[in-house]
Amino acid sequence: MAIYLRGAGSSPGVALGRAVHYLPNSHAWHTVDADIDAAMARFTTAQAMAASQLRTLASLLREEGRTEEARIFDTHSLLVEDETLTQDVERRMREGRISLEQALITAIDALRETISAIEDPYLRERSSDIDSVRRAILTALHGETRRIHDLPIGAILVTNDLTPAEAVSLREGRVAGFATAEGGPTSHTTILARAFGIPAVVGLGAATLAIPDGAPLVLDGYTGLLIVDPDAFEWSSYERRVSGSIAARIRQPPLRDQPGRMASGEPVTIWANISHPLEARSALEQGAEGIGLFRTEFLFLGRNAPPDENEQYEAYRTVVETMEGRPVIIRTLDIGGDKRVDYLDLPHELNPSLGIRGLRLSMRRPDLFQTQIRAMLRAAVHGDLRILLPMVTTPDEVIWAREQIRSAAGSLAQEDIPYRADIPVGVMIETPAAALTADLLAREAAFFSIGTNDLAQYVLAADRTSADVSARYPQNATAVLRLIAQTVGAAVRAHVQVCVCGEIAGVPDVAPLLIGLGVGQLSMNPSSIAAIKERLSETVMTQAQATARSVVHIYL
Repeated sequence: MAIYLRGAGSSPGVALGRAVHYLPNSHAWHTVDADIDAAMARFTTAQAMAASQLRTLASLLREEGRTEEARIFDTHSLLVEDETLTQDVERRMREGRISLEQALITAIDALRETISAIEDPYLRERSSDIDSVRRAILTALHGETRRIHDLPIGAILVTNDLTPAEAVSLREGRVAGFATAEGGPTSHTTILARAFGIPAVVGLGAATLAIPDGAPLVLDGYTGLLIVDPDAFEWSSYERRVSGSIAARIRQPPLRDQPGRMASGEPVTIWANISHPLEARSALEQGAEGIGLFRTEFLFLGRNAPPDENEQYEAYRTVVETMEGRPVIIRTLDIGGDKRVDYLDLPHELNPSLGIRGLRLSMRRPDLFQTQIRAMLRAAVHGDLRILLPMVTTPDEVIWAREQIRSAAGSLAQEDIPYRADIPVGVMIETPAAALTADLLAREAAFFSIGTNDLAQYVLAADRTSADVSARYPQNATAVLRLIAQTVGAAVRAHVQVCVCGEIAGVPDVAPLLIGLGVGQLSMNPSSIAAIKERLSETVMTQAQATARSVVHIYL
């Protein structure tokens, strides 16, 4: 009987294969080192070896133009050779009469807590990556119990967690994908997997480690699902998807460098959705004409305090510069609902999806909003940056946000800090209220971005995080499509551009229908871009419009 495990994060793609466990450095070390000086000599040698390997990996990535990815390993190499770590390991060995390995592990645990207080915001945010340092040194000391390069070709790697370095080594394509018990959507391992196109599901929980070696697995990185022992129908269904993906990878590459266009010649702007600056390079490589949705939540998650202005500025500037003049639409903080942050002290609500989230949180905490807007205005000096407001329900909310933006610009001017004031400000249409009053919102907004994920949830009264419910009430339901059509109509009359940035924008069978409704821009996961460009290039506009009329059942 099939077992279904749902992850906390994922990297798009589908993989089929048999489970192969990867448990590096799983030895137990209890023997006390009699000669501490000799043990420390081994330790410093291992540190040098690990740091050298990490610097080599950083250099290789930098040669490929992946500067941000390389920075991860630059940081790790510095931490590996940190003098404080060396001194702490030696002290613990001498005072506690424990082995070198035990001293390293306890020292790393202590360092993980300490590093959260380091002034450098990048290091502070990535305190969880300290485990990568421990793994790198232990590997240099003893080697891995099972090397990734020795894993069977086509296997699905199953493990507790992977370091960023191990994730990068998987891009050679030896394994079909990986599944981990730990990890989340903002971990470096997950981000790198997405950047390199490795199918993955992370944060599956302890049950993952109970999967027997050799068990047949279906890994769906699009939905964050891992199926253990799928039935014959499920296996064949996913097998057809994999076969189609392989054929598409051979057929579609030339389309990546071409602008989106219908078969009848009408242009369609194809943008990418990203959740981290590291993904911007991948978006370009996949053929994105810009960033239609840059989610900023990664800056606020997994930490004990909000990011400061400079940290946010560096993140936004990185994406803007990576995109080399192409549009970059950055969404202001969208925390709340299914995304909680303890340090923000949000109220415990019976229905958080209807409570303090998105722009409502910004209005509750204008200090956070001011900091974020100042960072965006500064980053806009480096390219075409645009601001997107989430969870809007009334025009008054947009008016409030625009006043805040003017205030932020004024404060930067007084401080003589370079900034750009003429930034387009758009509104997310993801509530029924926003869709029904799109004509009023168009008076205040420079553009619309339709977030079908939440719009469908609110229109259909279907929790999008529930697999049982969401499957029965899809985002392309007639009610949702009618609201999209109504929004587009209001936007056209007001000469406001409309983009769809929800998941359905990246579905080949749905994208032409959205264009037929009058949508001119689609933003999606970078891995979907080539498939969408291909489908649109095969569809004439009159056909798309006819399909839209037949599905929505209204005159367009």
